[in-house]
This record gives sequence, C-alpha cells and structure tokens, in this order.
Amino acid sequence: MAQGQVIRRPGDLYFCPEGDVTRIVGRRDFPQWKKEKIRSLHALDKRWNLVLLLHYSFWIGSAVLAISSEGIALSVVGYLIGGLSLSTLSVLSHESSHNLMTRNPAIDRWLGFICGIPILFSAKGYRIMHPLHHKYLRSADDPDDIENVVKDTFLLRWVYIVVFFFSIYLYLIMVPANAVRKSRLGEGLGVIIEMIAMVGIVATGWIFLPVQWMVEGWLMPLLVAGQVANLRGIAEHGMTTGGNELTNARTVATNPVLSFLMCNINFHIEHHLYPGVPWYNLPKVHALLQDEYRAAGSSVYTSYFDFLGDVARALVQGVISNRRLVPEHIREHVCV
Repeated sequence: MAQGQVIRRPGDLYFCPEGDVTRIVGRRDFPQWKKEKIRSLHALDKRWNLVLLLHYSFWIGSAVLAISSEGIALSVVGYLIGGLSLSTLSVLSHESSHNLMTRNPAIDRWLGFICGIPILFSAKGYRIMHPLHHKYLRSADDPDDIENVVKDTFLLRWVYIVVFFFSIYLYLIMVPANAVRKSRLGEGLGVIIEMIAMVGIVATGWIFLPVQWMVEGWLMPLLVAGQVANLRGIAEHGMTTGGNELTNARTVATNPVLSFLMCNINFHIEHHLYPGVPWYNLPKVHALLQDEYRAAGSSVYTSYFDFLGDVARALVQGVISNRRLVPEHIREHVCV
C-alpha cells in the first residue's frame, strides 16, 4: 500500500486494503530477557499511592476555584481539572480491584471504596465483575464489550455514538446491579450497602452544603469525568480485534503529563498483558514491546486526537464487528 493511501471501502479492516494485517504475535514470542524485565516491573512502590491524595486535592482545589470564580473561564478550568481528577479516582479504584496498591485485598478494597465515593463507583461490585472482563476479553462473555450489544453494521455505528456520550451513566448502574445478580448473597448485600453509603454521603452534601457548591464543585466536574470515561472506554477496546492478546485492547501513548494525570490507564494493551503490573510501571512495559506491537499490527496511537479522527472515519464508512483500527503511522508496515 502506498504511503498516505486511504481505502474507503467499509469492508476494509480499518484501513488496510485487503482487510488483513500481519501475523499473530503473543507473549510466547517475547524474548526471555524482556519477560524477565517485565517480571521485575510487577514490584510495588507504595509511595505512588499518594496520588490518591493528590487527585482528591486537585478535585477540592478545582472546586474552590470554580465556586469562588466570578468569570466563566476560570469556572470551566475548575470543571475540567476537577473532572479529570474524578475520572482518575475511578482509575485508582480499578487499580485497587487488582490489589495493586498494597497487595492486601482487605486494604485495597477499602482504598477502592474511598476512591469511588465522589463518583458513586462501586468498588466492591467492580471487584466482582471486572475479572470477567479480563477472563473473557473481546468475546461473547465479556460484560464490557460494546460490540456484544449488536452486530449489524448500521446499528453498531449508533451504539458507538450512544456509548461515546452516555455509557458511563449506565455503567455506574449496571456494575453493582450485575454484581448483586451474579454474586453470593453476602457479597451482593455488601455491594448494596456500599452503594447506599456512597449515595448517602453525596446526598448529605446536597442537604447541608449550598446548592451552588454542589453544582460547581461536584456535578459539573462529574459530567466532565463522565465524558472522559466514555472516551477512555471506547479507546481501550472499541474497534479492536478479539482472539489475540496484542490486538484485543488499545494503547494511546499520549504525552507524559496527561498519561500521569490519568494514572497511565491509556497504556491498556500493557495492562491486559500484565494486569499485575502497577500503573506507574506500564510505560516501561510499553517501551519494551515496541517491536512486538509493530509485528502484530497492534492498535497503538500516539494521541487521542488521531484516534478520534479514525473513529469518526470508521463511523462514516461503516463499523464492522471485530475489526480493529490500524493507526496511520504503521499501516504501510502492517497491511498485507
């Protein structure tokens, strides 16, 4: 394929002319020295858990900025900073579900709860449901797979659009609901009690604090956090290919500052390859596996802008179930 050439047939494998990419590559193909290096990256550095306090501080500080500001510009800045911090608290709750904060499930469970309070995110429900996502990733049994909703090309396009704007609000409900349905009585009761406690804490704020404080300090940042989560949800697995561990997730290697503020959840291929590696070591895994990603034609983007551009093109041309986006900078190499 000539460099820069774009094939616009909906049947293409986003955007390879023959609808195919290079050979399957998996962990079995990694050199032994890389495996040993990655094994060492499973070690925890508990000092990084202080980012929990950092993001709570960012959220509270941005809330003060938005509430006290007399101009819309500073208020919007407050909403954006607060929203990103609330979104990242959900990432830390995700870390706790893998016991990547202390390796002690009892402690990590409660750290997850603390992270989940301002976003009404059920850490206990997530601990029940999230392992199913890892076990059945991009299969019919994956509870988080967008493409399990419908396979029709026309309808799937609209499913992606709905997911981009609204999925997190359904997710916050469905995770605890499905956890209660699938778990034992005691665990299900724990999920219910957790949700009641979180709703009660937030409701207390609405009762005793000025409405303006709650709107500008909690509700507006929460809406921003929701949109960030929706984008992340599509970027992590949307328009990827099941059946192979280097193609069933996506990494968006954005700039280091944004990656840090997102606790590196954007390094999502790395997380699914090695869910026992803590977030602060995922970029090191990414750096080690560049040759393997290139050989497999992994969906690794360098920015969210590039990714969204390709998503928009796919939506226009037609979304096909179990087809992955191939970033432009590797198409000439991986398309066959």
